[in-house]
Amino acid sequence: MTRAQPAASEAPYAVRRYRPADRPGFLSLYEDVWGRPKGEAWFKWRFERNPYADGVEMVLAECDGRIVGAEPLLPLRLTDGTERVAAYQPVDWIVHPDHRRRGLFTRMTERLLEAYADRAALFFNFPSEALRPGLEKFDWTEVGPVATRYRVQRPGRAVADTKRPTSRAVSLLARTSVPAVRAGLRVADRLTPAADDVCVERVDGVDADAVRTVYAETRPDRIHLPREEQFLAWRFANPRWETTTYVARRDGRPVATVVAVTESLDAVCVTFLADVQPMTDVDGRSSAVDATLARLVADHADVDLLAAPTGPFPSVFRRRCFLRNDRFPLSLLTTPATHAARPLSTDAADAFDRDVFAADDWLLSPADRDIE
Repeated sequence: MTRAQPAASEAPYAVRRYRPADRPGFLSLYEDVWGRPKGEAWFKWRFERNPYADGVEMVLAECDGRIVGAEPLLPLRLTDGTERVAAYQPVDWIVHPDHRRRGLFTRMTERLLEAYADRAALFFNFPSEALRPGLEKFDWTEVGPVATRYRVQRPGRAVADTKRPTSRAVSLLARTSVPAVRAGLRVADRLTPAADDVCVERVDGVDADAVRTVYAETRPDRIHLPREEQFLAWRFANPRWETTTYVARRDGRPVATVVAVTESLDAVCVTFLADVQPMTDVDGRSSAVDATLARLVADHADVDLLAAPTGPFPSVFRRRCFLRNDRFPLSLLTTPATHAARPLSTDAADAFDRDVFAADDWLLSPADRDIE
């Protein structure tokens, strides 16, 4: 007599830590869930070459030899300008559709906390609406929304719907761009002259020396990721990105930098202003930031969409027609990301002089968030 196979609800699951042989299985699961391949080069960059990692830090769920769930972590460092602590950013948490509602999220998260909670002070991440209820059960606290500035430049092409909310937002925003808007952008750029005491140079890749110079002179006192050489070298080595640094110099010295990364998301070409230095408004530097932005905008005139942080120099970005997605009209099309945090010990919440649960005490650029 042939033995019947167990139903999905009865299937035996093994929840364990990642092993090197699991890379193909994770990439297959990622493609099954998100509908797009990433590839080994992306995986090696994202997880294996992280400068703060001790191997790939991830918990998996396995059924009949197949990976059906994953909860990876990105080890990072956080600082408030004085104290420096280890932190994790949970990313790419997924369960195969055929294996949902089986308790895998709970089992994987319990295993994750057991395996890694003693290695960092806190978790911080940007969960989707679907993920937030599960995280709240494990004591994640919503810190607040994280808005983005968008400059919509070109008419959107017809694109298929996607499972990723961020990609849907990109598609919707791109489709709202019309020729009249593009003409208005050109007029606004012409009416916003750049400073004549600043020279802007474009550098392929990340100019870590220039970024670190400006950061060191203007280091903020809110919670952020320090612009260390090893962080910069890793963060902008994504093989799916075209990375460019714009450096504004005054008397030969860097006074402002913007690191721009360009990729195609569902047939829409997007450039993220992933890192802007200074990270907060600094007297005498707004004209340098504006000159940098003017050069960047001119070089990326054919990009469908530019995305930038909302923190520093708001008037400079408004003059260049960057609009916040938490205000009309873009608020009709997309919503800000949600920032959440979970201290990993009773005293971790006091690791900084700042309040880890207060949105105003954090300063997060796109490079600090899970753009991939």
